[in-house]
Amino acid sequence: MNDLEKFFDSKNENLVSPETISIAENALRDFLKLKPEERVLLLKENISNQNTVSILREAIKKIGSTFNELHVTEDVTRKELQKLLKENDVIINTTLNGYKATDNLHDTDIVKFNNRLLDLADLGPESFQKDGGMTENLAEMEHRLNKMEAILKEVDGLQITSEYGTNLEVGLRPFEERRWYKDTGIIAGPGKWDNLPGGEIFTTPDERKVNGTLVLPVMDSEISGEQGVDEFVKVNIKNGLITSIQGGKSAEKLRKKLEEEAIREHSEGSNPLNVYQVAEISFGANSKARSSVADPEQPYNYPAVSVVEAEKRFGTMHIAFGSTKHGEEGAEGFIDALSHYDFVIPRNGLTVETFNGERNWQKKKNGKKIISSGSLNFF
Repeated sequence: MNDLEKFFDSKNENLVSPETISIAENALRDFLKLKPEERVLLLKENISNQNTVSILREAIKKIGSTFNELHVTEDVTRKELQKLLKENDVIINTTLNGYKATDNLHDTDIVKFNNRLLDLADLGPESFQKDGGMTENLAEMEHRLNKMEAILKEVDGLQITSEYGTNLEVGLRPFEERRWYKDTGIIAGPGKWDNLPGGEIFTTPDERKVNGTLVLPVMDSEISGEQGVDEFVKVNIKNGLITSIQGGKSAEKLRKKLEEEAIREHSEGSNPLNVYQVAEISFGANSKARSSVADPEQPYNYPAVSVVEAEKRFGTMHIAFGSTKHGEEGAEGFIDALSHYDFVIPRNGLTVETFNGERNWQKKKNGKKIISSGSLNFF
């Protein structure tokens, strides 16, 4: 058993309960629009959170849908998976590793076979607890997202700073050219996919107009599986591309992962620099989602909050690197890549200043702080 398998095997062993199953049932009905007559394919692997899988399995049964399960390994072929896609309406994916069988799942296969896809990655069962991320009030969240869009669509640039040392300038394209997408997590039509819990508003920034330093106290859980970092990870960005990554063991993990992705891009005949591209800037809008901030009472490699949940927490931001093809028309950029990794900027000590108008943005004048040292000024 490797480190990630141990990590997920030991995490939250007693959270499969009638309450968590009921909350999962409501989430599948409300967000995935799952109906009793539909057929579900549940994808899992060795490092899938088995408690989450158990909760989902029981929730699907309560709804009355029929379901199949596929244990995904390197030996499973895309053709085998496609056969199952034809036989099912809804796909729920709890795998984390990238397999050849699932490489085209989001972009091509679910569109071809008219499936709806819920991608949960490493989401833990805590999200299905009372007051967890899955219990967010949809109407309140939609109201919050509308307010955020009204502010952000007028913005030409963002200055992002934090107590950890982040200092980033993020240039944006005009709203008429590239919009902010409000993601509630609802997956309503064939060929659509999303993850849960819902609640974020995002866009692709101007590809070559992101500059400065991003300092990470936490990382994408797919890379580290850890709640924090052994040393703050300092990511230097110039003209939208990562130029260097500094820090301790956690920084080395990130460098190695991106180098592996760059080699994979090159082997596919693509530009290896695409994996270092700033791909997304996003604000969380889910008031129930848990924070990604490391618990100082635990070692840094203690089990982490899933980035799928942490990035949705109201008041946080996240920035992604890799593919700018998010699947949402109008919010996408021009860069395609095989990878897309999200990194949460916690609310603690976060300040975001917006600038309306190109002249104000260039001169850094007449800005408005929509988040000031963690205090929210969206409303």
